[in-house]
Amino acid sequence: MIDPRNRRSLSSLHGTLMVSVIAALATGCGSDDDNDSSPAVRGVAIQFQGQVNSQDFVCGATYENVGIGQPGTYQVTDWRFYVHDVELVKADGARRTLDLDQDGVWQYENVALLDLRRDCGSGALPSNAEVVGAVSNENYTGICFKVGVPYALNHINDATAPSPLNNSGMLWNWRGGRKFIRIDGMGAPGDGDNAVAFVVHLGSTECPGSDPNTPPTAACGYPNVAEFCLDNFDADQDRIIMDMGAALEASDVAFNTPDTASGCMSGNADPECIAIIPRLNLDFTYVAGAGATPEQYPKVVPQRLFRVHKP
Repeated sequence: MIDPRNRRSLSSLHGTLMVSVIAALATGCGSDDDNDSSPAVRGVAIQFQGQVNSQDFVCGATYENVGIGQPGTYQVTDWRFYVHDVELVKADGARRTLDLDQDGVWQYENVALLDLRRDCGSGALPSNAEVVGAVSNENYTGICFKVGVPYALNHINDATAPSPLNNSGMLWNWRGGRKFIRIDGMGAPGDGDNAVAFVVHLGSTECPGSDPNTPPTAACGYPNVAEFCLDNFDADQDRIIMDMGAALEASDVAFNTPDTASGCMSGNADPECIAIIPRLNLDFTYVAGAGATPEQYPKVVPQRLFRVHKP
């Protein structure tokens, strides 16, 4: 029996493969000496999965030993993120772009929204844990992708933007653009007054302009788009794990600096971001306030936010 959650993958891949076969046959008709019957491209569905400290993400579940504080418990209630410029990598380092299916829901141009909230509502929510497309039919050993939305699409009008760029839960404002990562959670859940809302919302900052309801007047000072490359990846059977335990390993999720945003919302004056942004594979500049000397915090190497999971 086919799992209903996989029907989109099978349907999309079927269509992609049919186009590939037809294209290959048309090419073959031009020469009697061409005996290669392999299709020029093949369909691929890149699978993603959320985890916290190597435990599978279940919406509303509480995870132990998260970060450095006590009691170290953390409950996650939202998990969404954008990726773009997905490329498969050959053994010699050459990259081949994954041409995304334009499904009108989860993917637009070179951008895809991963939404892992399937069990976060009173009933099953629409969710998506894969990036589906077609790529040159070659052998690959790795994958690269960027987390975020490219500048040209990040600041388009959400009222007229195509799906998934019109996802209201992933919007800040027109000038600021989209949230690239949205993780909502609660530190020390169920611990009365000690419970603290602690989120990770990644997006571009220092986007110039006086009106938040218009596009920025120039490129953002901190685009906050990170690229991730993973080796030893088989697109046909492996999946990619995003582990927020790694991003929060140096944070006290049961504490938030007074008069600042809950957790880290990418603000350069937010001390909670000092421990988090570098663990999202990004350099972070912290400025405590007007006139303060900027403090530089380089990205943590090697990154551990994403990893390959073998079946």
